[in-house]
Amino acid sequence: MKIDITKLTKMNRYKENLLVSDEAIFSYLTKVAIIDHFNEQIHANKWWSVTTSKHINYVAKQYDYEVIKHYEN
Repeated sequence: MKIDITKLTKMNRYKENLLVSDEAIFSYLTKVAIIDHFNEQIHANKWWSVTTSKHINYVAKQYDYEVIKHYEN
């Protein structure tokens, strides 16, 4: 999948490696979670590294959304 980085937004923290679109969170240019604005949730389909998990949780906190994990720890 090609990513048009000109359509992605940087957050206040993790500016070098965290990007967000209207629909997804990208960590190191890898799509790591889906943003569901209607239900105010962020969906992660698998476990990621500690740093990437921080990225997902940071975006969730900024949006005041719940993180839904679709995997077992």
